[in-house]
Amino acid sequence: MEHRQETTGLVNSVQKALNILNCFSVEQPQLSLAQISSLLSYPKSTTLNLVRTLEHSGYLLKDAVTQNYTLGYKILNLSYLLRSSLPVVQYALPFLEDLQDKTGEIIYLVSYINGQVLYLEGLYPTQRMANYSISGKILPMHCTGCGKAMFSYLPREEQLAIIRRWGLPPKTPNTITTEEALFKEVELIQSRGFAVDLEEETPNVKCVAVPVLNNNGHAVAAISISGTVMNMKDELLPGYAEMLSRTCSVLSGKASEFPASKVSSPF
Repeated sequence: MEHRQETTGLVNSVQKALNILNCFSVEQPQLSLAQISSLLSYPKSTTLNLVRTLEHSGYLLKDAVTQNYTLGYKILNLSYLLRSSLPVVQYALPFLEDLQDKTGEIIYLVSYINGQVLYLEGLYPTQRMANYSISGKILPMHCTGCGKAMFSYLPREEQLAIIRRWGLPPKTPNTITTEEALFKEVELIQSRGFAVDLEEETPNVKCVAVPVLNNNGHAVAAISISGTVMNMKDELLPGYAEMLSRTCSVLSGKASEFPASKVSSPF
């Protein structure tokens, strides 16, 4: 019988398998068995059994030459199914396209899961950039325009839970890394109605973002206009924010369809 943690009702072995999948990232797309075992402090025998199960089910792929593992085709299939199950993204597309046509910049639609930013859609000004799909990417809230926009319109207890769960790690020299600075930023965002990312997640990238709010005034999603620092001049931001506000006001009628979820405690 599977061991269950009494306090949470979670299945330990399932959580361990999910932890293995969460080891993979853009920075580490391939991992050896030894690396996975070391990262999670699992015995090699336990890691091997879990990895073999995930490989058999299509969630991991093993390179015949290097013997390293990568995420499997089943992950891509689930990503497609998730996106297909969110009609709100299709509903939003014409509005996102209108923003992209008017600004010529990158447009992002996001929601949040477990206290992190989940990218649902991205529209790009060139075909070369459009070949890269951002759907499914997850980033921290404190260093992205959309993340700060949503964070600013969450209940205080949820904001504190997000900070406890994920911290405020630096991504660039401009990243906000203290609670005091973050909540000062929240006050500014609430007073003007939009958030700005000033190279806080990616160097030379600047964006303006506005949240989509539900009937309680809490954020469930956000839309941003993003571009290079040279293109995103300060005098353009208020006008872009106004465009975003009009679009987000329309999407607020679909607030219940966004996959927003509260932060959960680590296993």
